[in-house]
Amino acid sequence: MHMTSETEAKLNELAERTHRGKEELLEEAVNHLIAYNEWFERKVKNSLAAVERGETVPDEDVRAWIEQRERS
Repeated sequence: MHMTSETEAKLNELAERTHRGKEELLEEAVNHLIAYNEWFERKVKNSLAAVERGETVPDEDVRAWIEQRERS
């Protein structure tokens, strides 16, 4: 895997500080990335399905909600 020298230096420092191997840290990072992307894709899919069902909030209501929060 190619990474910038700055990123590699930060990875080396993290491995040293945490007494963990770089490979272990990279695997953990990849697992987090995969889990996040799976979660994000589910959210997008569910949101698109809600839009198709007409379950949306009108723009005016969203603007009013934001304005109310800004006044609080």
